[in-house]
Amino acid sequence: MRIAIGSIVVLLVGLLSQAQIVGCPIEPTLVKNADSQIAIAFQNTSGKAIASYRFRLTFYDVWGQSHSFPQSLRGNAPLAVNAHRTAIWQSRLAMQFLSPSVQASVEQTTFMDGTVWFDDGSRACSVTSVQE
Repeated sequence: MRIAIGSIVVLLVGLLSQAQIVGCPIEPTLVKNADSQIAIAFQNTSGKAIASYRFRLTFYDVWGQSHSFPQSLRGNAPLAVNAHRTAIWQSRLAMQFLSPSVQASVEQTTFMDGTVWFDDGSRACSVTSVQE
């Protein structure tokens, strides 16, 4: 029994450490909120093919107050190594977040090999863009 539990722990630690080898698996380069559409341009910088991704948005008003977008933006389209993509989400909620600047940060990335990368809370994998 101890050997089985020990083996499972070693396997889980190995999978988690494998997923965390990557610094920022996705590098966002631009985020825009216009006409009820949110667009995020980004590149796969992980060295591994990506199966899905999830972004979090934070808007900043003229006083610098942050306002979190109430939903994550998810994509399930595969993305090859070093590939670029501009993903666009339609959302009526976007009209309520017409702030001077917006930050898009990567929350989670799932790779084609089944490993998963999670943001550690630092929001280091992000971009902030000024809205027009």
